[in-house]
Formats: sequence, structure tokens, C-alpha cells
Amino acid sequence: MNDKLVLDLETKKTFDDVGGHHNSHKLGVSLVGVYSYARDEYRGFRENEMDELKSWLIDADLIVGFNSKNFDFTVLQPYYKGFDLSKLPHLDIMEDVVYALGHRLKLETLAQATLGRGKSGDGLDAIRYFQEGNWEMLEKYCLDDVRITKEIYDYGVSHGNIWYTNNGVKDKIAIKWAEGETVEDIVRRAVSRGLQLEIDYIDDDGSSTTRRIDIQKITDNKIKAYCHLRKALRVFDLTKIKKARDVGPMQSYQKTLL
Repeated sequence: MNDKLVLDLETKKTFDDVGGHHNSHKLGVSLVGVYSYARDEYRGFRENEMDELKSWLIDADLIVGFNSKNFDFTVLQPYYKGFDLSKLPHLDIMEDVVYALGHRLKLETLAQATLGRGKSGDGLDAIRYFQEGNWEMLEKYCLDDVRITKEIYDYGVSHGNIWYTNNGVKDKIAIKWAEGETVEDIVRRAVSRGLQLEIDYIDDDGSSTTRRIDIQKITDNKIKAYCHLRKALRVFDLTKIKKARDVGPMQSYQKTLL
């Protein structure tokens, strides 16, 4: 199966337990969370399911993660003797962050600025869930990180950039994994051709809604448009549009309003 995976894992132990960061290969896996684009499925793999996970990894055309080359794959490698994980096709979002900024950022920082919402906890919570045998909460936490990583990756595919906060100011990070037209390209084409757009828009609480809009004007990143969901003129932030697609000409009565 041709597939693309997003991966994140949780460990059994802390760095203090194993004598420091240089011993990350000794941390042990409690759960590996994966999203499969081909299956459209989120899945958690426990330690006794590493063989099945291996088959997913082998079938993948690309594996996406965050700090996954230095951390996740280092923790995972001891489970695969004779199978070199570093040979797999792998996109680590952290690498683009370091290339652009010269330093690392937390996933939380990117999530808040790019998606408008953050993580549900931290890695120590996940270790506690494992120690308590609370698999339900462990899987929820791990797959939430996978979901956030996936949505940041998808945003980069659509926009050609992701976002972070620098001294209280939202700033752009150029990335290398964009595919085809960006959201801005689609929006500006819609304006020039009088096309109606369907957009997936990030709301203030970090959730997203699908809306149809007829654009009146674009100024910098601000889009003045008629929103068919709200049945009124609204101002949208270009950076909060996750995806955009044209759905045909603007409605004729709307053209007279714009």
C-alpha cells in the first residue's frame, strides 16, 4: 500500500531514569501513535505490536514527525534489529524549523501560532498514564500529539509556511514540503475570476468550520467576504484558512453586493 504516515511516540521512562538525553535509546516505548493517510485512520501501537507497526512503516512513502529523527526513531530503533529506521523516507518538521530560525521550538509553540490551540498535556503525563496502566488516557494524549503534528504538516502543504510566536509577535517559518498551489494562490485567483470559495477556517477556539465565501477585497492578510454560513459580510484572516477550493462562480446576487 502506498501511504503517508504521521508518527509520535510515548516512553516508559524519563531521561532521569536512564541517565540523561544521551541514553534516549533506553527509554522504552509505551505507545506509538500513527495517522495513516491511505487508511484515514489514527492508530495506537503497543510494545507487543511492533511487528505490525513495522509493516506500516515499510509500506509508507513518507513518515512525518516532529523531532522524530533525533528522538522518536532513536527510541524505536532497539525494537528493530537489522532494520535501519534511518533509511525510511522521513520528513522531520523540526529540521525545517532549525533551518529557518537556527534554533529549536516546541510543538506547543507551533500549534498555538499555526492552529490556534495547543497540546493536551506533556510527556510526563504520558509516562504517568503508562505507570498507572491508564491506556485510554495514554492513547488519547499520544494521538492528540499525532493529530496536531498532522494538522501542522497539512497547513504547511497548503500554505508553504507555518507560524510561531516571536516576542509576542506571530511570525512565519518558510517550509519545504508545500505541494502545488498555496491557499493564497487559490484565494487571489478566486478574486480575479469571481469564484466562490469553500474554506476550512480555524475559529478562535482552535476548532475549524467549513464555510462558503464570496470575496470582496484582500488587504494584506485580511479578507473581506460574504459568508454564506453567517449570511453576512465578515473579515477573515488568510493565515487561519487551513484549506481552500473554488466551487464555481460567485452567486450573481452576491456580485452586486461586492
